[in-house]
Amino acid sequence: MTDSEIFELDQMGFIPGPGETEEAFAARVKATRDQYEKGSWIPEAHWDWVREFLYELFHVKPLYICAFYSNRSLTPWQGAASWIEGGKLNSIQLRKAMRKGSFLGLYRREEILAHEAVHGVRCGFNEDQSEEFFAYMTSERKWRRVLGPIIQRPWEAWPFVLFALGGIFWPVFHLCAAFWMAIGFSRLIRQHNRLKKAADRIQQVTHDARRTRAILFRLTDREIEQFSKQDSIELFAAKQTCLRWRVIRLYLTGELWQKKSS
Repeated sequence: MTDSEIFELDQMGFIPGPGETEEAFAARVKATRDQYEKGSWIPEAHWDWVREFLYELFHVKPLYICAFYSNRSLTPWQGAASWIEGGKLNSIQLRKAMRKGSFLGLYRREEILAHEAVHGVRCGFNEDQSEEFFAYMTSERKWRRVLGPIIQRPWEAWPFVLFALGGIFWPVFHLCAAFWMAIGFSRLIRQHNRLKKAADRIQQVTHDARRTRAILFRLTDREIEQFSKQDSIELFAAKQTCLRWRVIRLYLTGELWQKKSS
């Protein structure tokens, strides 16, 4: 693939994952396109705002995400779920109530779809520390963007719930719940700081907030931590040979970015 072809696929929502070869990437793109073209999914109009918003935020406009409405396998409080298998997005499931435009009167369909689309376009990644931070960057409310990623894995909510319920009978469990929450807040603050520091280092090279976000969005947890400690992204990028870093270098130089933007 040429740089122009890879960059175009990247913008269409096909971001190469860490260690993904060109052959595996091409196979994933073909399988996803075939599945999308053969199926019947949510109306294209439901994607319009989401695509433009994600393009402005992360320079990605997902065109081939298979999304459908169904309540099956969703917990009562879940508005949606991304089904990822073997590093490939199988589909995004939205609760049937989302057809009307919102869930529980709290979340707009577009916000939830944007959140899940972030997981979808990063399906080639397996990065627990940053994944929810990027997904919650799509939230309309600042408090969600800040506090939303406190839970990185679904099971992490259950110890707090059990401790809180146990506190009804044994007060010491309230201390356990507070301790569990303190651990979550500590982790939340550390990762927010890492992301900010890494973004500041990258912006010293790009001098462009949108390109900085686009690059940050395509990094692994380890790379984010590395660049937050003042390591040079330019020197690191020059040594990388994988497909993903070919894309990131294009964002660093800005050459194809300018051509696409014009």
